[in-house]
Amino acid sequence: MKGFIFIIVCISYFTRVFSKLELINNGYEGLYVVIGPEVKENYSLVSKIQAIITNASRLLFKATKHRAYIRNVTIIIPQTWSRKLEGRLISKPSSLDSEYILIDNPSGQYGRNPYVEGVVECGKAGKFMHLTPELLLMEDAEKTYGPWAHMFVHEWGHLRWGLFDEYKMSPRNAASKFNPYFYLEMGTTQYEPIICTKNIKGKALMNCDATKPCNLTNIGYALPPECRYCPVEDQTTPVSLMGHSYISSVENFCENDNDTTMDYRHVTASPSDQNTNCKQKSTWEVIREHNDFQGRNYAASESIDTTPIFNIAYSGAKVRAFVLDVSGSMNEIISSSGVSRIAEMKKAAQYIIDVLLQASSYLGIVSFSSSATTLANLAEIRNDTDRQNLKNIVLSLTAVGGTGIGKGLLKAKELFEASKMGTYESEIILITDGEENIEPYIANVTDVLIKAGIVVHTISVTQNAQHNLKDLAQATGGTYMAFLENPSVTFIDVFSQVIISGDAIPDTNTPGTIISYSKSAAANENYTEIFVIDSGLGKDTMLTVTSTSSSSPVLVTVACPDGNKTQSTVTSTGTLNIACGSNGTSTMPGTYSYSLSSSGSTNYNVYVTSSPRSLNADVVRVRCWLSDTEVDFTSSSTIRLYVDVEKGRSPVLNAIVTGMLIRGDGSSVNLTLHDTGRGADLLENDGLYTTYLYKNYFMGNGRYNMKIMVSSAEGTVTYSSASGQRAPILPGAEEQKSSKESIQAFMRSIIPNEFTVQNYSSSAPDTSPPDAITDLRIANATTTAVLLEFTAPGEDFDMGQAQYYEVRTSNSINALINDFDSGTLLNTSNIIPKASGETEQLAFEGGNPGSSKDQAIWHVGIRAVDRNNNKASVSNIITLGRAVSFNITDNFVIVNADPNRQLEHEVDTLKTTIIIVVVVVVAALIVFVIGGWFLYKKITKPGQVDMINNGTTKNSITPSSNFNHTRTAWVTNSHFSMKVNEISEVEHAIVCVELGLDGE
Repeated sequence: MKGFIFIIVCISYFTRVFSKLELINNGYEGLYVVIGPEVKENYSLVSKIQAIITNASRLLFKATKHRAYIRNVTIIIPQTWSRKLEGRLISKPSSLDSEYILIDNPSGQYGRNPYVEGVVECGKAGKFMHLTPELLLMEDAEKTYGPWAHMFVHEWGHLRWGLFDEYKMSPRNAASKFNPYFYLEMGTTQYEPIICTKNIKGKALMNCDATKPCNLTNIGYALPPECRYCPVEDQTTPVSLMGHSYISSVENFCENDNDTTMDYRHVTASPSDQNTNCKQKSTWEVIREHNDFQGRNYAASESIDTTPIFNIAYSGAKVRAFVLDVSGSMNEIISSSGVSRIAEMKKAAQYIIDVLLQASSYLGIVSFSSSATTLANLAEIRNDTDRQNLKNIVLSLTAVGGTGIGKGLLKAKELFEASKMGTYESEIILITDGEENIEPYIANVTDVLIKAGIVVHTISVTQNAQHNLKDLAQATGGTYMAFLENPSVTFIDVFSQVIISGDAIPDTNTPGTIISYSKSAAANENYTEIFVIDSGLGKDTMLTVTSTSSSSPVLVTVACPDGNKTQSTVTSTGTLNIACGSNGTSTMPGTYSYSLSSSGSTNYNVYVTSSPRSLNADVVRVRCWLSDTEVDFTSSSTIRLYVDVEKGRSPVLNAIVTGMLIRGDGSSVNLTLHDTGRGADLLENDGLYTTYLYKNYFMGNGRYNMKIMVSSAEGTVTYSSASGQRAPILPGAEEQKSSKESIQAFMRSIIPNEFTVQNYSSSAPDTSPPDAITDLRIANATTTAVLLEFTAPGEDFDMGQAQYYEVRTSNSINALINDFDSGTLLNTSNIIPKASGETEQLAFEGGNPGSSKDQAIWHVGIRAVDRNNNKASVSNIITLGRAVSFNITDNFVIVNADPNRQLEHEVDTLKTTIIIVVVVVVAALIVFVIGGWFLYKKITKPGQVDMINNGTTKNSITPSSNFNHTRTAWVTNSHFSMKVNEISEVEHAIVCVELGLDGE
C-alpha cells in the first residue's frame, strides 16, 4: 500500500461534526478516527488509515449484501502535530462517547493486537476500536492478521453491531480445564473446533505444529489446551468475518436462514462467544435486526462508489462556557447545608476554576434569568491572575428574575462565534434549577446548537429542573448530571465530573479525583481520614475543604508519607496545594492522612485531585456508564452499571469497586461491583466491573444519582491479559503476549450520569426473572451418562436463589431456540438450585436404547424460574448425541451430581491409575463370580418383583443384580415412580435403576 494518495476533501462547514455514527441512505456518516495525544507525528499513519478504511468500505458493502458502506470519515490530528494538511482547527474533542476509532500506543492487555473496548451486550455498540501506530506501519502486518480490510470489518462487527467472536470461546477462568478452541460434540462423538462454518478446512494440531496432531476422537480424556484448530491455506469458504477473518476467501457473515447453503451456515451448536451471548443467533441475524436495517437502508446498486470522503481536523485547546442560572429560585435554601443554591453554585464554580481547568484552556461565562448576559468573554487561562478574575466574576452573581434557558444557550453560541476557536466541539456547561418560562425554549435552539457542533453538558439542580435537560445533552453529545441537594453527592462532585468526563481522549494533563468525602462534625470534633497517591499521579495535588460554617474557621492538617505536615486554616472554602518530597510541585506516592477540626459544628466536604506525574505516565483511570438511563417499573428489564478500571490501556484486576445509590429521602443503597464473568458481568478479568440496579433499590419517580469508589491495596492489583473481542491471527504467527505485574495502591472517585425512575409503584409485582444461563457445557461423558456444568443464576437476575430449573430436550436445536416450550420437559423435581454464582452440576443418565434409536441426537437447554414464575431466557443449547460411544435414551434420569464426581474423561494423568485399578477389579470379580456361583447353588435364586398397577398384576421381573427377596412393587399409572415394600434401600435402588424408574 505504499504511495497511497491522500483522499482529503476539506469542507468549510462541518454540518455533522461529532454527531453520532449513523447509517443514512446506505452510507455511514459521523465516523471519527482520533490519533491519541501521545502518538508521535507521522503522517504516514494518516495515509495508511485512509487506505485501510477505503478497502474496508468496499468489503463492508459486499458483506452486508450491498446495504452499508462508509461514506465519510473525520481524522482528528493531535494538537502537538504540525499542520501539514489542510484542515479545520477545532476544540479538543469531548463528545466522542462511543463508536469511534482510536489510534494510540499499545495496551498491556492486547499489545499491538486490534481490539474493540466496551462490547458488553449483544447488538449494542462498543466504545472504540483500538489500533496501534506500530501495527499500522508494519510492513508484514497482513502475514499475522490477514488482509487489513478483513481485520477492520471484523472489528467493525464488534464496534457497530455488538457482535462476538466465532473463532474461539474466551475462557472464563484462567485455570479452566476446558480447551477454549474445541467443544465436546456428542452428535459426532468427538471434539469439534469452534468455527463458522463447518466448511472451513483445517487440522487440529498442538500449537499448530504439523508434526503434532491432536486426538479429537477420544472423549475419554480432557483435550490439552495447546491443541489448536489450524485452518489450511487453500480455502474457498466465504464465511465468516467474525470467525477466521484472515482467510482471504472469507467475505461474508455466517447466516441461519432456512435457505442458507452449508457454505454460509451458522454452527448453532458451537459454544462460541457469539452463540453464548447472542442466544445462538448468527452474526447476520444480529446485523439484520440492528436498527441500521430495520425498515430502511435496503440493498443499493452494486455499482455504487464506496470510497469514503476524508476530512481533516486539528485538535486545539479545550474551549468552554459556563451558562449559569441566576433566576430567583436559585436563592432557595438547601436544607442539608443551610446555604442557598446560588451560594453552592458559586463555591463549585470557584473550585472548578481553581483546580480542574487546565492551563491554556479557554473559558467564558454567561448568566441568564429573564435575559442573558455575557459576564466574561472567551479567554485563555494562563496564570493565577486569570483564574482569580474569573472567580471574582462568579462571586458577584446575584439571583433574580425568570428562567430563560434558551437565551443563555444562544448567548454562549455568540461568545464562541466571536472567538478564533469557533463553535465546533466547544462546550457549554449549563446549570439550572427550574423550568424555563421565557422564550426561546430549549426545543427551539437544540437544532441550532447541533448544527454549530456545540456540545452541551447539563447539570440539573433538584428534581424541579427542566425535564428535557438530559435530551439536550444526549442530542449534542454531552453528559448530564444531577445535584439533588443531598450531601452525599455535592455540587462540586457533579460539576467536577462534567469537566473530567468532557475529555473523550484523556491526556497527561487531565487530573483524577482521588477522594470526595462528606462529613457532619460537632464543635471541636477532630475528623481524620486517609487517601492514597499512586505513582502515576502526584503533580499539582490539591486538597480542597468546603464548610457550611463561615463563622468558625477550620484547621486542616495534612500528614505526608515521610512524616512532614502541612497546615492551613480555611473559612467557607480553602484549597491546599500538597507538595511533599524533594520536588516542590509533585507529591511522593504513598498514604496520606488529613484531619479537620473547628470550634463550631459544621458540614465538611473534602476533595483531593492530582494530575499525572509525567508525560508518559500510565495512570489508573476510571470510567462509568449505565446500560440505560431510565428505570421503568412497567418493564421487566433491569439496568446495569459498568465501571471500567484501566492503567494506561490495560485492565486493572482485583480492584475494590463499590457504589452508593442515593435516594430521594436521603437514604442510600450500597453497591458492590464484580469482574467475575457471572451475573451482570459478561467477562471475567477484563477490568470491567458490573452490577445490576434492582427495582427494590428505588423509592419513587424522578432523578437519581450515585457515587462510585474504586480502590486497591498495595500489590494486590494487577493488569494483564484478559479475554475479549480482538482480531484473530494466522496459525503459526507470533501472538502478542500481554504483560502482567503488580501495581501500587490507589484510590479514585467518580459519578455516572443521572438516571430517572418512571411509573414507580411500591406494590408493583415482581417481574424480574433469573439471569439466563450462558455457560452450559459438557463437563464429562461416559457411554451411559453426561455431566453438565453451569453457573447458578439468582432469584432476581444474579441475586438470591432460583426456585427450580426447567430442562427440555429436543432432536431439533432450532425448536429449543425458537419455541422452548415445544421441547420435552424432563423431571427436575429433585433438583434444588444452588445460590447465585455457585457451580451447578447435573448428570444425565440412561439405559441402552433399542436399535431404532441408534442415530438419535438430542439437544438440551435450561432456564431458571423464580418463585413468582418469572422465567429466565433460555440458556445456550448443548448437543447430546447417541452414537457408537454414547448410549443415552430419551427417557433421561437427571440427578444432582456430586461436585467431586468423576466420569470417564478427567485428566490424562489418571489413565494409568485407572487401567491398574480396572485390572485388579476384573481379577477380583472373576474370583467373586466363581465363588458366588457355588454359593448361589447352596442358597436360593434371586427373588422376583411383581409389578402391581391399580391392583392388576403386571409382568414379574427378575433383577439381574443380587436381589434376594420376593416382594411387590407398586407403580403409578405414569410409571414415573415405584415403591417396593420390605426391602433394603440398596435393593430398592437396584430395582429402580433397572426398571428405569424414579424411586419413592
